[in-house]
Order: sequence, then C-alpha cells, then structure tokens
Amino acid sequence: MIRTLQRKFIAIASGCILLILTVVLLCINLISYYSGYRDSMSILSYIAANNGRMPEEDPDSSDVEFFVTRELRFETRYFSVITDMDGNYIGTNNEHIYSISDTEAEKMYTEVFAGCKTKGSLKLSDSYFLFQVKELSGQELNETLFAGSVLSTFLDNTAQYKLILFMDCTNRFHHIHSMGTFSVMLGAVCFAVFVLLVSVFSKRAVKPVAENYEKQKQFITNAGHELKTPLTIISANAEVIEAMDGKSEWTQSIRHQVDRLTGLVNDLIAIARLDESAERGDTVMQPFALSEAFLTLAEDFRTVAEQQGKTLEVDIQPDITVTGSEKPLRELLSILLDNAVKYCDDGGSVRAALKTQKHHAFLTVSNSYAESTDCSRFFDRFYRADTSHNSERSGYGIGLSMAETIVRLHKGRITAQQSDRRIIITVMLQRS
Repeated sequence: MIRTLQRKFIAIASGCILLILTVVLLCINLISYYSGYRDSMSILSYIAANNGRMPEEDPDSSDVEFFVTRELRFETRYFSVITDMDGNYIGTNNEHIYSISDTEAEKMYTEVFAGCKTKGSLKLSDSYFLFQVKELSGQELNETLFAGSVLSTFLDNTAQYKLILFMDCTNRFHHIHSMGTFSVMLGAVCFAVFVLLVSVFSKRAVKPVAENYEKQKQFITNAGHELKTPLTIISANAEVIEAMDGKSEWTQSIRHQVDRLTGLVNDLIAIARLDESAERGDTVMQPFALSEAFLTLAEDFRTVAEQQGKTLEVDIQPDITVTGSEKPLRELLSILLDNAVKYCDDGGSVRAALKTQKHHAFLTVSNSYAESTDCSRFFDRFYRADTSHNSERSGYGIGLSMAETIVRLHKGRITAQQSDRRIIITVMLQRS
C-alpha cells in the first residue's frame, strides 16, 4: 500500500509539473511566435503604406508597432511583384533582395493568387516569406517604386495594378523555432530533474502516512491476539453454563456473538498479514489451477444458494492456470462467491464465469441486485451496501477489501459495476 501511495504521489506530482511546464512553454512559444509574426507583418504593412519602398528616413517609433533600429532599412529583405487586376504578370522589383530571381518571384505570386489571400505566409525552398497585396494606380507606382526605371514606360498612369509585397522572415522565424526547440529541451531536462527529486524525497513525504499505517497494522494484530483470549473464555463459560443449566436463547446468543467477533478478529488479522505480504513482496508464487479450484468452490456454494431459494450458474473454461499463491487465491474465490450469494436478491441468480483473453484470465462473479448502489465504494473497508447493516446478511464489509488486497498482491485488477440490475465483480489475473 505504501509503495502504491508513493508511486501515486510521484505520478500526481510529476503530472502536475508536466502540465504546468507544458502550459508555460506553450504560452511562451505562442507569444514569441505571435510577437515575431506581428512585428514582421507590421514592417511589411509599413512598406506597403509607402507603395513598396522602405523610406530612407527611419520611422518614428511612436508611429509604428514594430521595434525601430538604425539598421532596419538595410536588414529588411523584401521584393515586390506587379500584376494587372486580372493577375497577369508585369514585372518584379527585387533590388532589396539578392536571392530571388524573376522566375521564383513569378512562382510565388502565382501561389498567392491561387490562395486568394491579401496577406499571409508561404515557404520557398528553405526560406519563409510574408506577403501582402495592395492595389495602386500606375501613377503611384511610377512616382515611387519604379521612378526612373525602364518598367515605368509600360505602366498606364490611369490604370489600376496589384502590388504584391514579399518580405523574407527566414532568420526571424529560425530564431523563434530555435528558441522553441531549446525551450522544449530545457523543459524536458527540468521535468526529468523534478521527477528524480520527487522520487528521492517521496519517501519523506509519505513517511507520516507509512508510520500511521504501520501503527494501524500493529494495533490490529495486537488487538486481535488480545481479543482472542477473552473471546475464548466467554465461549468456554457459555459452554459451562449450557452444561449446568442446559441451552437457552441467552447462551445461544452469547455463542453466536462470540463466533461473529472471532470471525471479525480473524479477518482483520488476515487482511493485515495480506497487506504486509503485498508490501514486502515476499509471497511465493507458483502455478495454480484456477479452473479446478473455482469449479469446486462454485459447486459448494451452489448448495448454499439453493437453500436460500437462489440459483448459481457456472461457466468456467477448463485448464486455466495462473501464477499466484494458492491460499490467498482460494480465499479470493470464496469471498467473491460468498458475497454474491449473500447479497443476491431473493429468488435471484448468481453467475460465475472464468475466461481467458491473450495472457490474462478474467474471473467474473455477478448477482441479481435491483436497488441502485455505489459500486465505487465496494472495496472500502467496513463499507456495506445495505446501510442498515442488517444482521441477517452477516458480514463486516471487509470481504471485498480483502479481495482487492489479494488481487493487488498478484499484480491483477479488480473492478465492480452495476448493469441491468446486476452487481458484476471482475478480476483480471496473469496466466501462467
């Protein structure tokens, strides 16, 4: 139990820090990408506002949304493509970039027209570009972008043209991607260090719980042994009274209650020992014929069920063997069958099945139960579905808790659910 608690503590703490790291790193990278994209698009819009040219005078930093440096005009790589309103290519101005040819520029503007967007991004080979489309008259182009160039003679001052601006943002996005990669690596290292530290200090964190748990087990064991002596004496005195005065309802009641208390004490001691075995991991495991043992016990409980007006249906696949300890596994089968018969509705049915799937054996015990119940609490110690704790259904609410301990001891899984007015307990065990 303590090891399980320790593992859960490590898992929960690690999960929380992983979630926090993921959210923080994701926010940082998204903000970084958005900031870089916004600044780049602001620069491109600034160039578009000046009809495709970066002014020689640096802009006033209070008038623009991007960071202004003295090298802004020289470090900004951009070019423009001119088309008519129907998208027919007219020319390219690539004096502010070296690596783009007219053929590549025409290919890029074709992609822009195919996407029908006025702004966005695209990739050419290993370079990233932002683009923006603006409509200008021939006169505006001749006065700014193509002033004094040969291309100006082909532009009609009265006609409208499309100016497609492209800006190379490869370096900017490369820095953003590098920072993202570095942040992920740093986050992974931080997470690994955190898991290591939590694993080292988890024993200290669960130490108070472990101490209380050990004291609880010690108290149960000691109290159980101490209670056995007075119970034995009470039982012996009741026998003496019966021998002297004969049996009476009072002596029968004393003997009945003594038997109940003795059973409770034995169960508490048994479950404490099971917890110790599960914690130490020293249980001897060997092949156990589960099918044969389950069939034998089911036949024994069939008589008990019939005496109570209930039926027991058995569907057990033969020759199923699991790896485990014989005594605890037999106790597990007995607990499940006894619990199903005990809490089955009057005139109802109990079903016991054993099947295999791949490397596991699935043991299912179900019983009729019309009332709605909280199956999630079935494995809590001293929990009983009948809140009245009616003595007609003898028990102390620790049977299924003991069953869970046995299953955990065998590295298996046990679940409980209610479906179609039936309580279904399913156990998964590893096959030999």
